[in-house]
Amino acid sequence: MSKNQFVLGKQPDLSIFLDTMVEMNLMEVKESAEKGDVVLLPIGIIEEHGPHMDLSPDIYMAYIFCRLLRLKLDNKGIHSIIAPPYYWGISEDVKKYPGTFSVRPETFKAMLMDIFGSLSSWGFSEVFIINAHGDKTHVETIRYSVKEANNKLDIHAWLLSDLDFHVDNPPIFPKPREGKFEPDYHAGANETAAVWTFYPEKVDVEVARGLKPQNSFDPLGYCGDPASFDLEKYVIEFFEADAELDSLRIKALVNNCL
Repeated sequence: MSKNQFVLGKQPDLSIFLDTMVEMNLMEVKESAEKGDVVLLPIGIIEEHGPHMDLSPDIYMAYIFCRLLRLKLDNKGIHSIIAPPYYWGISEDVKKYPGTFSVRPETFKAMLMDIFGSLSSWGFSEVFIINAHGDKTHVETIRYSVKEANNKLDIHAWLLSDLDFHVDNPPIFPKPREGKFEPDYHAGANETAAVWTFYPEKVDVEVARGLKPQNSFDPLGYCGDPASFDLEKYVIEFFEADAELDSLRIKALVNNCL
């Protein structure tokens, strides 16, 4: 495994399987479970992200955050393993646009339960979901699946964004950019800047800079001001702070509850 070679910045490899369970053999997975490693499960969706990016940002952002979080946890003595990235989710808001694969809630729930069941059957007992897609139905289905897994399976599952443990000396986050166009929550300045920072090949910069701000998804499938993406100067600092805070919350949970 090459986790210690990870650098937060432009990624030299476009694989979403690098440093995950996918590249391990069965004995390595068995050993990870026996050691009590926690599982990090990246969840996203394949969906349109305007005319300036491909369909992959959500799953790539969940994946790269897991790699950073894994290092943060390792530094705190908590060993983890990254599950295969999952990218079949629910997108009610933009499913009308070409390129958006939106599954039924019952399909999503069944898949998650099967994933939890597989992890449990191999001996893993804790799984943390890192979700990078904000659709309300998508998130609520994850929450419902987590609750059902905790009630029916021999595993503890958490949606990381719902983890609310107090931590001492939390990291300081960069301040939001003044004068920024709002709302900005789908393929706008923030998301475009994040993808460009880590995977610049996935952003058509010329197209992005020619787009006008939109306060709804219509007509071009983004909400925000992607043209101003290069004004977002603290993407890496935000990711660092976010991963540090989440690692501290996981540590607090492990120390207090497990």
